[in-house]
Amino acid sequence: MTKVCVLTTVHHAYDGRIYHKQCKTLQKAGYEVTLIAPKPEKIIEHDNIQLIPIDKPKKEWKRFLHTFSIIKKAIKTNADVYHFHDPELLPVGVLLRLITRKIVIFDVHEHYPNAIMSKKYLKKWVKIPVRIAYEIIEKISLQFISGVIYTTDEVGERYKKYKSCKIENYPLLEMFEQLSINQKDPKLILYLGGITPIRGIRELIEAFKIVSEKMDAKLLFVGGFEAESFEKEIKDKIRQYGLENHIQFAGKVSYEQIQTYLEKASIGIIPYLPVPNHLVCLPNKIFEYLAGGVIPIASNFPHYDRVLKKAGSGRAVDPENPKEIADAILFFLQCGQDQLNQMRERGRNEFLKSFNWKSEGNKLLDFYQSFQK
Repeated sequence: MTKVCVLTTVHHAYDGRIYHKQCKTLQKAGYEVTLIAPKPEKIIEHDNIQLIPIDKPKKEWKRFLHTFSIIKKAIKTNADVYHFHDPELLPVGVLLRLITRKIVIFDVHEHYPNAIMSKKYLKKWVKIPVRIAYEIIEKISLQFISGVIYTTDEVGERYKKYKSCKIENYPLLEMFEQLSINQKDPKLILYLGGITPIRGIRELIEAFKIVSEKMDAKLLFVGGFEAESFEKEIKDKIRQYGLENHIQFAGKVSYEQIQTYLEKASIGIIPYLPVPNHLVCLPNKIFEYLAGGVIPIASNFPHYDRVLKKAGSGRAVDPENPKEIADAILFFLQCGQDQLNQMRERGRNEFLKSFNWKSEGNKLLDFYQSFQK
């Protein structure tokens, strides 16, 4: 049996992409999987995936220093494949390759040089030097890494000359296959994911103010604020507009609970602003909305728009224009149910046909097999 050690110092131990999709896919295919990840509140013991918990540094800049402490833990697993998910683990990946001579895979979740330019905790003057430093470290590290997994063609452009594979973060088929799309609250608008300024939250609140002046509707945020100062700013704005009874915050929920909210919501919002990283990455929320029969309103980036057109559902809008966002919301709130149901069915059918994890999981297994040929 091939042993796999999956490593992350950033993501939750039971992250949807890492644990529920990749680790479980590998385990079901016969691999012996060990996951090194930040310690969760409660450990799952029935999936036959061994978890080695680690402490997660409170300060983001300390993560780089912290990563070296997991090399010893990783080597002790005696794995045949080391599969890591965070850019700060690049030096760890290189050392694992040099020390063990085993297969090492770098799983790229986003366009990291672009993401650096959007980091709030970095001063403006330091962003470009940090980006250049990262690009140099990555370029050197990739000479030692066995293979790269990435999402979207735009992100993959950087890894064409290396052994690589595109694997999108589509929803699990079995998680949403039995989900009903006939129990919708026609007035419920859903925002799913982390709540940060670059995800267009200010613009969304402004848009919802316009909506609430014309129609009775509800906006539900499922996800956590990443900064207390921004939480205060947004909640102060909501009170200023008198929207306390129309906007709710459910906080962070487990990956398995997402379907509960998708089952009820009628419209889903993804108003990400056009920062460099958003222009090349695809949020899995689009696909989760389609899976749940939720009509997506998303930023008018070309790769978002391609998904909406293929699915035959939703609308792309300028995320920096609250009135345009509001007009799209009002359009779907005022649509006839037959038209909405047809759109939901089209989006749902595209999820069942192509926008689900089944095909991506097979790509993951094929990529692993390619190292044994």
